[in-house]
Amino acid sequence: MKKKLRDLADIRTGYQFRGKVTASDQANVSVIQIKDVDDRLRIHVSDLLPVKVDKPEAYEVNQGDLLFLSRGHRKFAAEVTDPVRDTIATGYFYIVHPKSKVVDPSFLAWSINHSEFQEAMRPFVRGSHIPLISKTDFQDITIRLPPLAVQRRIVELHRLFDRERELTTEIQSKREMLLQAVSRKLMTGQLQIQGDKL
Repeated sequence: MKKKLRDLADIRTGYQFRGKVTASDQANVSVIQIKDVDDRLRIHVSDLLPVKVDKPEAYEVNQGDLLFLSRGHRKFAAEVTDPVRDTIATGYFYIVHPKSKVVDPSFLAWSINHSEFQEAMRPFVRGSHIPLISKTDFQDITIRLPPLAVQRRIVELHRLFDRERELTTEIQSKREMLLQAVSRKLMTGQLQIQGDKL
């Protein structure tokens, strides 16, 4: 079954700052910016910039929401997995609040980042310097929607794959460190070669 994004989530535009986002001594909210999302699409909420915004309620972000980067060459959805309070997102993002009885937030983020959705989005992107997809076009794109149990199984499979990849990277890094350490000891004479063995 396919469903339009508008049927699966409430979508709002983040707060449009005038000029550079700067910290305020009279801050009433923290703001999530592009720089707070890492390459693995994880949002780091521990060091957000404190800002002063009038009527921030319309731009508030909560745990379980997705932030979709609507501008730029790389368009992605990142899930807010940590608890947040008095937090907003900049206007570069659409704030996507999934209807949890219909769609799992992690599955929705995975679906938006999937190549099928990315390809479906391509015809609606406007501009060349800073490409943009409008909220109207974005929320009219459809995704395949299996039952919630299947959605959660897909998410779990990808979490396991990501964890395996992290562990593999850690193992490779430690092997490289060991190789470097052994090489240094060989060069400085701290380690001797006996026959064909170290």
